[in-house]
Amino acid sequence: MSNELWLQYLSIFIAIVAVIIARKELKRFIPVGLFASFYANIWCYIANYFTWWEFPARFLPGVRDISFTVNVIVVPVLAMFWVRYSPMSRIKWTILWTTVLTLVEYLAVTKTNLIVYHNGYNWYFSYILWLISWYIWYSFHKWFYKDGEPH
Repeated sequence: MSNELWLQYLSIFIAIVAVIIARKELKRFIPVGLFASFYANIWCYIANYFTWWEFPARFLPGVRDISFTVNVIVVPVLAMFWVRYSPMSRIKWTILWTTVLTLVEYLAVTKTNLIVYHNGYNWYFSYILWLISWYIWYSFHKWFYKDGEPH
């Protein structure tokens, strides 16, 4: 089994364990996770269309356009945790999470075959995309639970 596949299994395992541990606190944030998955998949389809990036090492070989591990499991869990635990000083929190995730993505690009950038796409585009995405997911959560009730 390749290192890339092991990394994907490990990512799935960590995400599932984190959700199991915090399941009571995260129930309210499931809509954010679903929206984050939808959002991530749309970005991957756009990236596929413009050939910005691709995922050569796949968890599910039949799924060509997206990274199933990232878009369906890891990103939704990250979005739920970010929205749930983000403090009032969101700017520092956002910059910290964005920097860490961009660094992880950069290492995935340079050290593994999990993601490959094309057509001049670079790490700073990912940084900006992550930075904006946190606030989109947070805004979705605020909209969904406007007045304390789901819409």
